[in-house]
Formats: sequence, C-alpha cells, structure tokens
Amino acid sequence: MSVTPVVILTGAGRGIGFAILTHLLSLPSPPNILAVTRTITSPLKSLAVSHNNLETVSVDFSSPSLDLKSEIATSVIGVAVSRWGRIDSLILNHGVLEPVAKVGDANVAEWENSFRTNFFSNVELIAGAVDELRKSKGRVVMISSGAATGAYTGWGAYGASKAALNHLNMTLALEETDITTVAVRPGVVDTDMQVALREVHGKVMKPEEHAKFLNLKKSGTIVKPEDVAPILGNLAMKAEKSLSGKYFNWTDDALAVYR
Repeated sequence: MSVTPVVILTGAGRGIGFAILTHLLSLPSPPNILAVTRTITSPLKSLAVSHNNLETVSVDFSSPSLDLKSEIATSVIGVAVSRWGRIDSLILNHGVLEPVAKVGDANVAEWENSFRTNFFSNVELIAGAVDELRKSKGRVVMISSGAATGAYTGWGAYGASKAALNHLNMTLALEETDITTVAVRPGVVDTDMQVALREVHGKVMKPEEHAKFLNLKKSGTIVKPEDVAPILGNLAMKAEKSLSGKYFNWTDDALAVYR
C-alpha cells in the first residue's frame, strides 16, 4: 500500500510559496502539506477549507532563536508528525530582503534579524525534521538566490544569508547521505520583494542595478511564480540523489525533467 508523502512548505502564504502550494495540490496524487507562513492569508484559508490534506500554521521566523526553536519543534515539526506520522520533504522558501543598506551604514541588529529569518530558522527546521527525513529518505529544497554568488549594492545581508544557505545545502548532503538536498535560484520572480526593490530600495542601489529590475518588469520578462513553482514542488517530491548538495538556476538543463 502506497503512503502519501508529507511536505512542509514555508513562506506558503504568497508569491513563490503560494504558487508551489497550488501546484502540489493540483497533482494527480497530491501530498499532505503543512503550509507555514507568518500571516495566514485569505487565499490560504480558503484552500485549507477545501483540501483536507492541507494544514496551516503561523510562525514568525524572525523570532529570537531560543523561542523559535521551541516553536518550530511544536508548531511545525510536531504538528506534521502528530497529524500524518512522518515528514518526507521540506521546502524552505521563506525569507526577507531587508535590510537594504550599504555595509558602511550597517545596523548589525538588522543583519542579525536577516540571518535569523533567512538562515538560522532553516538550520532549526532541518535539525528538527532530520530524524523523520532519515527514516523517509526524504528531500530538502532550499530556495536560494542569484545574490548568493553575485553582489548588489545594499544587499549584503540578504546575499550573505543566501550564500550561507548554499553552504548549508552542501554540508547537509555530505553529512546526511540518506537525505537528498538541493538549492535552487528561482530567478527574478514577480513577488512583493520585487515591488519593494522597484519602489523603495532604488535609492540605495546603483542606478544601473535598479534599472535592471525596472526593465525586467516593464518588458514582461520577469519570472512568474507559477512558472518556477512546478520545478520546486516536483523536486520536493522526486529529486534524484545525483542532485544532492548542488546549487542550480531554475533554468538549468539538469532540472528540465522536473518542469
């Protein structure tokens, strides 16, 4: 008898996360999904009402680490295991761009918040789920960024936290050979983060950097969440072991079979 896999998806309330969620729910044999978000949006509530394989929880990943560790253990890992008895995949999608400021103007407390949200919370999620992932020979999909390997003015905190995530991906693959872990750069996706880049953060970035994002939106070449979501969702369901520990652009040929 086949077992329905269990997926924990963070940042599920909007943007890429919500698109991944709707993709997974549309599969012929959808998994059980624990959708984690800071704010449970109306569209997410509606989906939870109409899909009995979907559970939602609200967690603020910017919380101080000691409190967050307890909350992750009880409100995320504990809920998934209590309801479905297993965990097969983590899709680590949540994150913040801020602070957007030059290193010379850095507020270290704001950098700490960025790392707590974008990196340390993911370490705690993986550590909390690792026993279940070992048992299920599960998968971890980390949503990385081009900023992990290329710098933009004012993006120091965000880029450094994503670079750390890439290294976490490599380390996890080395240490946990029964778990398949992949980091993916989704490109410039049309989300609230991009709205903030175009409308708020241009004053910090170099004019040519700001123009890049303005032009992507104006030309219609910005990536749509629903375009990249299937790859990320499908990797969580069936990523091959040969991908483990690697960092990919979502358009790479190695991921073509997951489209």
